[in-house]
Amino acid sequence: MRAYLQLHDKEILEEKVVKRTFLNILYNAVYQIFLVLVPLITVPYLSRVLGPKTYGIYGSVNNTVQFLMVFCTLSVSYIGIRTVSRTRTYGTPQELTEAFWGLWYFQAIAGLVTILITLLITNIFHIQYWNYLILMIPYLISAQVDISWFFQGLADFGRVVLKNTAVKLASVVLILLLIKSPADLWKYFLIMSVSTMLGSFVFWLDIHRYVGKPVSHFYKYKTTIVSIITLMIPQIATQIYTSLDKPILGFFSNSTQVAFYDNSQRISNMILGVITSISLVIMPKMASEEKETQKVVLKKSLEATTMLGTLFAVIIMANTKQFVPFFFGKKFIPMTPLMFFFALTIIMIPMGGVFANQFALANRRDKEYAIPVVIGALIEVVLAALLDRPYGASGATVAILITEFVVLILRLWIVRDDYSFKNAFSDVPKYFLIGIITLIAGMLMPNLISSSFLNMAVKSILMLIIYAGIMFMMKLDFNQDIMDFITRFLRKVKR
Repeated sequence: MRAYLQLHDKEILEEKVVKRTFLNILYNAVYQIFLVLVPLITVPYLSRVLGPKTYGIYGSVNNTVQFLMVFCTLSVSYIGIRTVSRTRTYGTPQELTEAFWGLWYFQAIAGLVTILITLLITNIFHIQYWNYLILMIPYLISAQVDISWFFQGLADFGRVVLKNTAVKLASVVLILLLIKSPADLWKYFLIMSVSTMLGSFVFWLDIHRYVGKPVSHFYKYKTTIVSIITLMIPQIATQIYTSLDKPILGFFSNSTQVAFYDNSQRISNMILGVITSISLVIMPKMASEEKETQKVVLKKSLEATTMLGTLFAVIIMANTKQFVPFFFGKKFIPMTPLMFFFALTIIMIPMGGVFANQFALANRRDKEYAIPVVIGALIEVVLAALLDRPYGASGATVAILITEFVVLILRLWIVRDDYSFKNAFSDVPKYFLIGIITLIAGMLMPNLISSSFLNMAVKSILMLIIYAGIMFMMKLDFNQDIMDFITRFLRKVKR
């Protein structure tokens, strides 16, 4: 009888864990979808109002700031998520308090130093677009005070979603009201930086619910310093080929080419935000699980990300020719092939993220996490130097695609000793095949509707049906997981 009760309690506990994980994925996915919807309103408006040249200036400055943010955060977010997750599971409330404050002190000091150095350099040397860079100082402050990692470690995404949504909505309203011409670029910088800063501050409104008063010491000083240094290297390396690639292109070419290159990535990056949100939710869970459970979660996560990646990638690729002039305006038509091929990153980046974020970081394999992106950064710099000047945005696109592919291969290879490649990737080739068939079908579909929007919507729905139909015909392992989820969901609805 006792054994039965223990088994029953275990099943109830597992059900609660699954439910909580699902809710967190749902919360984060909803928020990421909202972040996708916001640019769907602002980007078409801004691309037409500002034009390629002015929009390119924003791209260069914004990505420079993204690089500086690495030095504001010191990779505390990655360390914080796994530390808070484990402390929540195995530690005490006092240990949670010490972990939060002791980790944030690193971030606070680093942020202050970075902001002061940025102000000093911009005022003394008056570097290119220095005046716009100063307007982005609130953006750096947002990185300094950002404690979203604490709530991610707690797996408490509800509060994060609701409060940041309100801030984002306010920024959209201000953009539509105040940005009327290229001369208003400074207003756009200010709106984006201040709204982001306010979005970071809202996290502090609830922190007292979870932790006590500030402590007087850093958290495990020596260990944390080693982790920061280890993780800073890949963060800097990642920013070289995800943020500094735009300023590098601007150096070798012009702001118009930067605008084409930057905007060709915009839609894909929006989708990537939704897919990689799975990693943000699953990483804390992986950090607190045993090895065998991790392998099961890793396989299911890989299948989910591959399925979503291939589906979204082929839908974007099939609609690119119509989407670019409809969404960005006719001035951006030259970027059409760039957007088509960049959609491949929607497949590559999430797949690599499963092994990097959910596996390597969750298991404190920081060196294994670092090596692929460091090598990727070196490849990107070399390729950019060779391709950006003669080929502009096209050369930059080739460089980033090669870089992301190499990083993906290295991420799979470097942790090969801790998982079964044959087991984890058993169904992955099938998703690629389904994606290719769906893409061909989408490319061959005629434009039967005069409205570009309706035509793209109908095509996307038909491609989704084709993808799902082939997927269930192939009897994939993940099909059963989907059916089980739908069944459980319907049962809960009936209750």
